[in-house]
Formats: sequence, structure tokens, C-alpha cells
Amino acid sequence: MNGPLVTDLGLAPIVWLFLALLGCATLFFKFSRIWSVRNLDLLLLFALVPGMMMFVGRHDQAPWIAYIVLFLGTAAWLARFLVDLGFSRRPLLEPNLNASGLLTLSIGVLGLLLVETVSLPVGEGAARNPAEPSGREDVNARPPASADEPEEKGTVQQVLDIAPLPSSLRQERPQVIVARVLAVLAHLGLVSGLWLIGWKHFERSITGLSMASCYLLLPYTRMALVDSGQLIPAALIIYAVFWYARPAIAGLLIGLAAGWIPACLGLIALWTGFYRGRSRVVYLAVATSVAIVCALLGSAGLGVSEWARALGARSIAEVGLLPQFEPRPNGSSFWGGMNSSFRLPVLIGYLAMVMIFSFWPARKDLSQLITLSAALLAASQFWYLDKGGTLVLLYLPLALLVMFRPTMNARRLRAGAFARNGAATAAANQAS
Repeated sequence: MNGPLVTDLGLAPIVWLFLALLGCATLFFKFSRIWSVRNLDLLLLFALVPGMMMFVGRHDQAPWIAYIVLFLGTAAWLARFLVDLGFSRRPLLEPNLNASGLLTLSIGVLGLLLVETVSLPVGEGAARNPAEPSGREDVNARPPASADEPEEKGTVQQVLDIAPLPSSLRQERPQVIVARVLAVLAHLGLVSGLWLIGWKHFERSITGLSMASCYLLLPYTRMALVDSGQLIPAALIIYAVFWYARPAIAGLLIGLAAGWIPACLGLIALWTGFYRGRSRVVYLAVATSVAIVCALLGSAGLGVSEWARALGARSIAEVGLLPQFEPRPNGSSFWGGMNSSFRLPVLIGYLAMVMIFSFWPARKDLSQLITLSAALLAASQFWYLDKGGTLVLLYLPLALLVMFRPTMNARRLRAGAFARNGAATAAANQAS
């Protein structure tokens, strides 16, 4: 097959979209309980598709109404996350397919997804991705060959010639190939992380399979198929949720996610409010240290920033955290052509949300931590400068956790006891 895998199979993007909608409805729609939160969540999963489809193949020429549609869909999900904090009981809703069927489906679709991730031409990968950073095509463009090419580059090219690469990538820069490898690892990490969370924390393996299969079927996954800028932090956050009982590991993963894309910076403060005692100190020290090291490496001028940008990482300037940076007037941002003073209240509101969620609820459990993390990542889309609103994959895995998680009363007690482990340990030692 010479072109994109799904196109070679005879499936146009619109056909794939309807098949994804049909597949999700067949597997997860509760026909016996039409008026249920699960069915509402399924509809919300596709609420951003119209706005995303307006971007496909158009990029900087996308209509202004596309951002309005995306913001409305993001606001609906943000409201869904906030309402979820008030749900004390959640009915156990099984998928419409048993575990063996879900496993077979997940393995099959994952195989197709990984093959297309490796073989998709660079230009077509950028054309289908609404969140493709502005100007990244210039970064990934291969420079013309020079007779004075250093020996190191010749050695790297020899290694790439030996590697079993598809013809669509064989002539690309090493950064492009590394980005595809990272995208493959991120897809594997997201699928395995969702299953592990369902198996360990939700205590139902079939719930993990449901989340993994839903992630693989959704159209957003195929739109941002090779966008390692979204996939890597999303995978890091999912594994931070899985390892939440290890503050050092969680801090390392959240710090790396924040260093890769600044939209995750608010999670450092939120997760700090989750831990208690010595665990809080360990988490905060590791997370802030890793984020600071990433920022220093990016500004050191050693070529790290060029590599990171080519791999999909976003800088602080691109996300709008620096007031002096303005978007290019080419339609790559909702805020393009507007005065920066209009964006400032939105950013201040987001910072206020981060402060409130860091201290409230005072005793967070794991389910609340997942929901609030998803809410902050969704809220970051409103002030994000470059392609804000299109970074759906950044919070989609967390949205699936919110959507499929069961009632966690027993787990809530264990999470609360863990959050207070510092004070409890000190009291026990004093009593002894």
C-alpha cells in the first residue's frame, strides 16, 4: 500500500467518522437506559467533531466559526467534569460486548493504528491534524543536501538507510523519524495505561478494555495520529494517575508533561494539593525540578529546543503565557488579530481555577483528582494561543476515565488514608 492505510482500505475520512460513531454507539450505548449519563457522555465525545472537521486540510484558513464550535464543545465537557464532582454513586454499566470481543477489537484496531502511524507521509499527517503547530512544517522541512555535510550526519544517514523504514519516511529528517517512534510508544502507553487503571484502580479489567477500545475508535485519535506533542503528555498523565500512590514517580511524570507542553503546568499545583505531609514535599520537589530543568534545557541554546519543537513540544511563547507574544494574523488562533488585553481575563480566570482546585476539596480522592485534572486541561484550551481548542487528545484519555469509572467508595477511603499518610505515620510513631 502506497498511501495512508485507511484510504488504501477504501475509507474516506467522513466514512471513518461515521464508522467510529457507529462502533462507539454499538459497544457502549445503553439501549435499556436511554436517559443515562453514559449515553450523554457518548454524545459529548463527538461534540467537537464538527469543529475539528472544519480544520482538516485547511489549517490556517479554517473559518472563525470552527473555534466557536470547539469552544462550545470544550465548555460542555468542562461543565460535565464539574458536575461529576457531585456524583456520589455511579451505576455499573457493562459494555455491549464481552471482554474477549473487546480485546480482539482493541488488538486489531491498535495494529492498524500503529501501522498507519509509521507509514503515514509527513505532509498527510500534518494535513489531517487540526492541532498541527503553526510553522512546524518549516522546522521539519529537510534542508538541501550539501557537499560539506559533516561526517556525523553521514553516519546518521547510514543508520537510517539500514533501518527498516517505510519509503514515505526514508528520506525524512531524523527528528521526524524519532517523532514517529515517540508517537507509537505514546499510543501503546495510552492503551496499556487505560487498561491498567481499569484493572487496578477501578478493579474491573473489562472497564479498562472499554476505555482502551473507545480511545482507539474515536476520530480524534486518527486526526492527531502522529502528533507526539499531544500524545506524549497525555500518556505521561495517564501513567501518573496509575502511579499516584508513588509521589516521586507521579511528580516525575507530571513534571515531564508540563515541560513538554505548558498547558499541563496547572497540574503541578493541583496534584500538590492532593498529597499530604512528606508525600507533598516529595512530589512538589520532583515535579518542579523536572519542569525547571526542561525549561532551562529549552532556553540553553544547545539545539535542544530545535529538537523538542521538531518532536512536537510547545514553548511558553506559543501557548500565550508571555504577553509580548502575539499570534500570527493568519487564522491559526481564535485570538489572532485581537488585542492581548482580551485574552488576559481568560488567563486570570484559569489561574483562579487552578488555585481553587488546588485547595478544594480539601481532602481529594483519586476520582476527584482525575476529574479536576481533566477540567484544568480542558479549561486551558480557552487561553491557549496557537490552535487553542484543537488539543482534544490532551484531555481525552482523562475524559474516558471520568466517563467509565465506577463508584469508588472503598477506593475513596483508601485514597484519603494515603493522602494523610504523613500525619498518620507521625501520630503512630509518637504513640509507640
